[in-house]
Amino acid sequence: MAIIGILLPWLLIAIGCYLFLLLARQNGRIVLRLEAIEERLDELTDSGIYARDARNGHRPLSASKIERNGLQVGTPAPHFKLPRIESGELTLSEYKGKRVLLVFSDPHCGPCDALAPDLEKAAHQNPTVQVLMVSRGEIAENRKKAKQHGLTFPVVLQKKWEISKLYGMFATPVGYLIDEEGKTLADVAVGADAILGLLHDPLVSVREPKPVD
Repeated sequence: MAIIGILLPWLLIAIGCYLFLLLARQNGRIVLRLEAIEERLDELTDSGIYARDARNGHRPLSASKIERNGLQVGTPAPHFKLPRIESGELTLSEYKGKRVLLVFSDPHCGPCDALAPDLEKAAHQNPTVQVLMVSRGEIAENRKKAKQHGLTFPVVLQKKWEISKLYGMFATPVGYLIDEEGKTLADVAVGADAILGLLHDPLVSVREPKPVD
């Protein structure tokens, strides 16, 4: 009985950890949110955005100047140049004059995995909109996911949250609809339904592209 009394607390802890891991695997956003919070705190501390005070040497998180609620409508989409998962590089400016649905994803994100086949289907149904995915992680695992879902639109890789930071959202899946002039047409879409909804919103997806001089 004494041995059982000693082992029982450790057994309960092990069961709790196991259940947490199962939950995290079912919903990739939990893991990504925790990773994002840790990375942002490290970044803010290293960059000096936190000022020192007498007790703990840090300013409150509310003092951070890093945008975390997404870009406002009409904001110029931040430029980027990233490696494609197959070969070569891609820049956002390549699509000037064409509407772009920019989707941030991650191969370990459950909702992203569920979104991928629907996004591929939507890309074919909306040829006037170029779907472009910005993913994270290792190139091999991203190639595997792209092959699994038969993705034909471009997939590029960012390092950690380098591009997500520019677009003001540390989460996946999220998306922006960018117009022919390179500006956001709508608020950031969070989640699969909202992202797909950008392609079906008559206010932003039905209009014909504007000619480029």
